[in-house]
Amino acid sequence: MKKKLLFVTQYLHTGGVEKSLLTLLSDLDYEKYDVDLLLFDHSGVLFHMVPSRVNILPPLFACYSTPLTQAVPQLVKEGRFRLLAGKLLAAVAGKLSKGVGVGARWSVYRHALPNLRTHYDVAISYLDFFCNYYVAEKVIADKKIVYNHMDYAYSQLQGWPCPRLERKSFLISDYIVTVAETARKSLEGYFPEFAQKMRVIKNRVSADTVHKMSNEPGFTDESKGIRIVTVARLTEEKGVWFALDTCAKLVREGYDIRWYLIGNGPLRGELEAKSRELGLEKNFMLLGEKQNPYPFMKGCDIYVQPSKTEAHCIAVEEAIALYRPIVVTDIPSFKQQIVDGETGLIVQANIDGLAEGIKKLFHSLELRQQLSAHLSLITNRHQEEMNKFYQLIEG
Repeated sequence: MKKKLLFVTQYLHTGGVEKSLLTLLSDLDYEKYDVDLLLFDHSGVLFHMVPSRVNILPPLFACYSTPLTQAVPQLVKEGRFRLLAGKLLAAVAGKLSKGVGVGARWSVYRHALPNLRTHYDVAISYLDFFCNYYVAEKVIADKKIVYNHMDYAYSQLQGWPCPRLERKSFLISDYIVTVAETARKSLEGYFPEFAQKMRVIKNRVSADTVHKMSNEPGFTDESKGIRIVTVARLTEEKGVWFALDTCAKLVREGYDIRWYLIGNGPLRGELEAKSRELGLEKNFMLLGEKQNPYPFMKGCDIYVQPSKTEAHCIAVEEAIALYRPIVVTDIPSFKQQIVDGETGLIVQANIDGLAEGIKKLFHSLELRQQLSAHLSLITNRHQEEMNKFYQLIEG
C-alpha cells in the first residue's frame, strides 16, 4: 500500500527553497507514494512546474502574499472575515521587531487557518517559520518532518526567528532537516536538546533539467565586455548592495563589465534608484524575476554570489551544473560547495574582496576555462541526498 505524504510550503516563486522542493517532487517514486502539496497561496511563476502526479490542495490562504490593499476587498467579497481579521492584525504585528512580529503574526494565523483533516503517513514542512508551525500544530500525521533552510545564528542577529515557536514545533516533530552541516551546527547551538532529531539533507538541483532549460533564448544585448550574473532575492542578506558597489568600483577602474542581477525583492526600488544615481544603468542591470534564469547563467562569463549568509545555496548549485566560473563570499556554507581555486574562487565578503576575485577572472581566460573544466567532471553530486530523504520517511 502506498504511503500518503504531505508537503507544505508558502508559494512557488523562484527562490532556492522552491526549486529544491520541485526537484525533490520530480524525483520521488510515485509507485510508492501518494503526494499532496499544500501551499499558503498559489502564487509564483514556478507553480506550473509541479509534477502532474502531485495532488495540489486548495490554498490555505489564497491572498497570503497579496498586498493588503488588494487582499481586503477580496476577502470581504468572499466573506472570509476570520482571514480578513488575520491579515489586518498580522499587518500590524509585522510592524513590530521581526522576531516579535513572527510570533505575533502566528498567534493570529493559528486561529484563522483551518486544521487539515486528512491523516497522512508523513507530513513535511519544507519551509521555516509558519509552515513548520502549521505542520506541527494543525496536521495529523504519523511522522512529522520540519525543515530549516537558514543559518540560525545569523537569523537571530537579524531578529527573524521566534525561538519559543521553533522549540514548540521541534518538540512535536520527529525530524528536523537542515540543508548543510554548518546550518545544523548553528541550529544545535540554540537547541541542543533536539540534536538527536537533526539530520542534514542538502538542497538539490536536477543538472539535466538545468542544462535543458539553459538552451532557451537568453541575452539579447550585444555586450562585448565581461558578463557577470547573480541570481538572488533582493534582500540585505543576499549581499545585493555588495554587488552594486562592487560593480561601481570596477567601472570606475575602467573595467568593461555588465552585471545582471536576476530576482525580485524589497530592495529592488532602492537598487534601481542607486544604480541611476551612480550612472550605472548600462552596467548594472536588474532583470527582475525570471521563470528560467538558466540561459542567462549559461551565457555569463563569471557567476557571482555575494551573500552575507546562506545555508546551502541553490543558485550556486545551478552555476556549478552549468560549469560557470564562480566567485562566492567567504562564508561557511560556500566552503561546503566550492573548492577555492579549483571549482571557484572564495573571496572576502566585502566590496574589495569581490572586486579582486572578479578582476582575477577578468584578466585570465585560462583560469576561467580551468574552473569550468573542473566543474564539468562533477557527476552524481546529490543522489545520496535523495537516499537520505527516503530513509527518513521509511525509517
